[in-house]
Amino acid sequence: MTSVGQKTRRRSRHGNLAVITGLIAIPLAMIIAMTVEMVSLTNERARMQAAVDAAALAGARELAIAGANARNANSFAETFALNQVSDLSTRVTMNFTASQNGNGEFQVSGVGVRGSFFGDLVPPGGFTIRVSAVGEAMNQQPLCVLVGPLSHTLKEVSLTARGNSNIQAANCLVHSNSTLLTSENAVIKAGTIQTTGTADGTGFSPAANTGAIKVRDPFATRVMKRDCASRWINPNPLKISGNTVTSLASGTLNRELIVSGNANLTLGRGDHYFCGGVTVEGNATLKGDNIVMILEGNKSFKASESTTLSLSGRQTGEWAGFLLITDRANRSDVLISSKSADKLLGTIYLPSSKLIINSAGQVAQDSKWSVVVAQDLLMDKNASLVINTDYEGSGVPVPSGVGNKLANAKSGLRLRR
Repeated sequence: MTSVGQKTRRRSRHGNLAVITGLIAIPLAMIIAMTVEMVSLTNERARMQAAVDAAALAGARELAIAGANARNANSFAETFALNQVSDLSTRVTMNFTASQNGNGEFQVSGVGVRGSFFGDLVPPGGFTIRVSAVGEAMNQQPLCVLVGPLSHTLKEVSLTARGNSNIQAANCLVHSNSTLLTSENAVIKAGTIQTTGTADGTGFSPAANTGAIKVRDPFATRVMKRDCASRWINPNPLKISGNTVTSLASGTLNRELIVSGNANLTLGRGDHYFCGGVTVEGNATLKGDNIVMILEGNKSFKASESTTLSLSGRQTGEWAGFLLITDRANRSDVLISSKSADKLLGTIYLPSSKLIINSAGQVAQDSKWSVVVAQDLLMDKNASLVINTDYEGSGVPVPSGVGNKLANAKSGLRLRR
């Protein structure tokens, strides 16, 4: 039989074991909790580092666009980084800052503070997470196609390619401030393709970057004279038809111009203001060197299928580098259906107008360079728009804000921490 003393000693040992187990359990639980917290801290640091890495590359990509310093790439990158780790905000207070320098480097830094042990006493004030990354633009991508909206009052716009059409813009940037759409085997090929909105369809080479920041109108500060506003507009068009071969001096034409039949019209060197629009139809030819065509009011430019266009922009003067312009009040379409529009050298600037290219062949392929800045762009019916970038080989200068502002080469990005 077990004695009373033995039972007492056994109960004492059990009690001591419980006390010892309790004493061990407390620090063990603390160690487990600290381990879990440190693993979480490591994961949060890794997430924040990945966020600044991505934001630095995104910011560097924005700097790789000609004219990028006119836009707020810093704010874009900071918001971009924060969006990558928004799910951490319930336990980590985060702040991201972005900066850039003139060497094509874009830095994004982040600081996060999260709770620490014993009421933020160990370490005092909580854990501090610091991360940083530098994205470097190796060179700059010229801007060759910009689709609006260029005005805050005009929003429903896009760059659309359909009906087996294509844009060939090697070594330069195609950008939409709204949406991109390809359908019916249409293709957009460029050095870089990007949009602030969505990119629908599969015809993008390379794949389109979405979520880009808006590109402002590079020519918004240019003053457009309204030569037609105070003039009497002749309701009778100037018709050049048949087999006529003639020329038209620069200046202001206060009526519509219609070139038809087999007529051949050469625009004289200088600035041409058209108060009544321009129509080229039949088998007619419209040509001119060192010229700019400015359509005032709600007037259009139309070149039908069998016509020939051979035009190069101004080499000097107020509109040096420009070929075709609609004023900011003009919302009429510019339609190029000509299957022989081989030369369109210069900048086509349509701040409130749509450019429609639905020719049966290539457009602008013999131009040293071309730039399109338009409210909207529609490619259709097998048309092919060729954007060349031989800026140095042309006598027509490139306007500031587009083209080769810093370089004419493929873009490249590099990440440094």
